[in-house]
Amino acid sequence: MDHNMMIEKVLTNSDLSKAGCLYLSKHLTENMEKNMGYTIPRNGAQVEILDNDKSYWVNLNKHTSGGYRITCGWNKIRDARGLKTGDIIHLYWKSTKFIFSMCPSSEAEQACQKGENSSSNLSMGEQ
Repeated sequence: MDHNMMIEKVLTNSDLSKAGCLYLSKHLTENMEKNMGYTIPRNGAQVEILDNDKSYWVNLNKHTSGGYRITCGWNKIRDARGLKTGDIIHLYWKSTKFIFSMCPSSEAEQACQKGENSSSNLSMGEQ
C-alpha cells in the first residue's frame, strides 16, 4: 500500500459536531492529490462513499482555513457508524476510487493495522 495515497484521521470533537464536517489535513490531502494527478476543484468534488450495502454522497472541498473537509452527508455516516472522538479512519486512493476504512475504537487499532477492519469504497463523481 502506498502511504502517499492514504489519509489517516483520528476523529476530533470538531469532526463529530453538529456542523457535520470531517476535517482533513491540508498536507496529506494535497500530497494525495499530487500523487493521484487530480486536483480537487475550489468548489469541491462529489464523492460517493459506499459502506457495505449503503451509499452516501458527500462533498470534498477546501475550507477557508486552507485545509480540506468532507461535508454534506458526513453526519449521516457519522451517525450510522456511531463514530466517537478518538476513532481512527483511513481514506486510501486506489485506481479511480477511495477505499474508506475505519477502526471504531482504540482497542481495534491493532486489527485495523492488520487489515481486519470495516472497508468501504469511495469514488469521485461529477459535480
